[in-house]
Amino acid sequence: MSNTNARSGVATSKQPALREARPSLPAEPTVRRGRRARRVVRLVCTDLDGTLLDSAGTIRERTLSTLAEAGRAEVAVVGVTGRPVRDTLDLARRYGLTGPVVCSNGAVTVDAGSGRLLDCRGFGPGDATRILRAVRDAVPGVALGVDSVSGLRLETAFVRLVPNAWRHTAPEHVSAPVEADPVVKILAAHPMLLVDELAAVIGSVVDEGAVVTRSTGDFVELSAPGVDKGEALRSLAERNGLPLEHTAAVGDMPNDIPMLRAAGLAAAVANAHEDTLRAADIVLPSNDDEGVAALIRLVLPRAAAVEACRI
Repeated sequence: MSNTNARSGVATSKQPALREARPSLPAEPTVRRGRRARRVVRLVCTDLDGTLLDSAGTIRERTLSTLAEAGRAEVAVVGVTGRPVRDTLDLARRYGLTGPVVCSNGAVTVDAGSGRLLDCRGFGPGDATRILRAVRDAVPGVALGVDSVSGLRLETAFVRLVPNAWRHTAPEHVSAPVEADPVVKILAAHPMLLVDELAAVIGSVVDEGAVVTRSTGDFVELSAPGVDKGEALRSLAERNGLPLEHTAAVGDMPNDIPMLRAAGLAAAVANAHEDTLRAADIVLPSNDDEGVAALIRLVLPRAAAVEACRI
């Protein structure tokens, strides 16, 4: 992801419900799991909402400048997000970002400039139908949504529970689209169950038929088996001929943890969920203090950039 132009920001659907108690925000990156050997990083994978984007859903000027600096230094910065394709492309074009972006928790990779589909790893139509039916049967009152390459469909009950959801259509009941438009993510919300409770129930129902995670405190997300942000990072590294030790990742929520575990250097912004903080090697300044910019400066191939962050 490189930057060519900064424009106005976009709204974010990520909610602060899971972030009430947080440690004081570091002004600089701090070591969490001991000092790793300093190594060359050529690929940085970053979550968007709550990480690259500030609380208003914008990319701030210093971060935009740092993205451009990374491009000049041939350090690739790739957005890896839970957002659907359409919203991810809208964001990328708003800021003039180019290169690949990974959407739907690792299921879909598109070229930000052209919108060309580069990779898609979704449910088979029969699998998606079975999971939707199983979740409905096991969780009375559940509200569902399906994310496919062509767009996001959220049941009207889901929209009532999560009113700030991404751009979508709102049928009364969702079903799996046709085979040519595979489901890449299933979403579930409930009016009574907390998100952790809902995730536990759904996890017991789908077993190994789906990967269950969450990127907000409002709903649960299900991906096809073997699909997560960590696999997306591995695929990007392989495509670029990079060993994993030459990669870095940064995020804030549990759906980012597989990506942090796969990367050579794992970072979390200070506003991250406690589970994500525990998975990180270093803690960066918060998203509102442009923590991703601090990470990029840290890994740029310049001694001055490393010394400035005092790692």
